[in-house]
Amino acid sequence: MFVIPTIMTAEELLRKAFRRASKVQIRDPDYRFRMQKLNKAKVDSFASVIDTALERYVRAFPSFDNLPPFYIALIDLLEPIDDIKRMLGRLEGARKQVLSIQAKTVRQINRTAKPAYMDLKRNEAFGRISSMIKELDEDLKHLNVVREKLKQLPSIPTSHPTIVVAGYPSVGKSQLVKMMSTADPKVASYPFTTQELTVGYFEENRTRYQIVDTPGLLDRPFEKRNNVEKQAILALTLLSNTCIFMVDPTGHCGYTIEPQLELMESIADSVPEMDLILVINKSDMELPEGVDKDSIRRAAEKLGDRIVRTVEVSAASGEGLEELREVVMKTLIMHEEKPWENFG
Repeated sequence: MFVIPTIMTAEELLRKAFRRASKVQIRDPDYRFRMQKLNKAKVDSFASVIDTALERYVRAFPSFDNLPPFYIALIDLLEPIDDIKRMLGRLEGARKQVLSIQAKTVRQINRTAKPAYMDLKRNEAFGRISSMIKELDEDLKHLNVVREKLKQLPSIPTSHPTIVVAGYPSVGKSQLVKMMSTADPKVASYPFTTQELTVGYFEENRTRYQIVDTPGLLDRPFEKRNNVEKQAILALTLLSNTCIFMVDPTGHCGYTIEPQLELMESIADSVPEMDLILVINKSDMELPEGVDKDSIRRAAEKLGDRIVRTVEVSAASGEGLEELREVVMKTLIMHEEKPWENFG
C-alpha cells in the first residue's frame, strides 16, 4: 500500500555522498578560482546526496494525520506512530542542519583566497555532516524495519461500505465472498495472521460494496487471542460496523454447531460495535441428528438486536445470496453514522 524506498544505513549513505563528491571536477585556468569552485561543488554534491535521501525518506512515509482511522490503528499495532513521527522528525531536523552547514561553508569558501583554508572548511563540513548522519544510524535502520512492516498492511479501500465475514475455518466464508462478488475477489496480505485476506466487491444502485474475509482473526474465540490480535480485531470495527457471522450446521467444517454459536456470542460480547448478520450455510444439505435450524435461530435470538437478521444460504449453489446481499445493504445503510464517509 505504501511505496517507501529502501532506507540506507548511515554508512551506506555517507559512502554514496563521498563517492559522488569525489567525482566532481572543475576546469578553470586560475588555480585559486578552480580550487574555490571545486571545494564549493564538492560540498554541494556531498550535502545534496544527504538532503535528497533524507527528504525522500521523510516524504515517502504516509501523513499519519490524514490516514483513515483503520490504517492508523493497524500501523500503531505494528509500530507506535508517535515513535515513527519522532524518528522522521529527527531525519528532517538533520536534513535542515545539513543545508545550513552547506550554506555556511560555501559562504566561507567564497570569502577566502587561500586554497588551504578552502580545503579546511570543506573537510570541516564533511566531518560535521558525517557525525550527524552517524547519530541517525539507529533511526535509519529502525525506519527500514518499519518500512518492511508497512509492506504487510492489506491494501483495502476505505471509501466503500464494508462488511467483514466471521466464523470458524472451513464453514464456507471464502466461497461466500466469491459468490457474492461480481468479479474474482482480490487477495491482500495481513500482518497479524499467516493467511491472507479475501476481498470481494459487488455493486448495487451505483454504490460499490466491499466484503472482507479475515482468516486468522475472527475464526477463534476472542479470549484465546493475544493482545495484538485483539487490537487488530478492534481495528476492524473502524473499517466496518457490520459482520456476517457464518455457521455450518452440518459439521462438515470439523466443528459442531455448539462451539460455532459460542464463537458468535464471543464476538458479540467482545466487539459490541459490530452488528451481526447470522448466515446459516449449506441450507440445501441434510443436518445431523439433533441439529435443526430453529434451534440455531433461537440461539441467535438470545443476542437480541445484535443479530439484525438470520439468512439461510448455500455458498456452493448461490441459493439465498440475493436475499443476503439485500440484508447487507439495508444493514449498512441503517446506520445513521456511516463510518466509511469519514475515511474518504
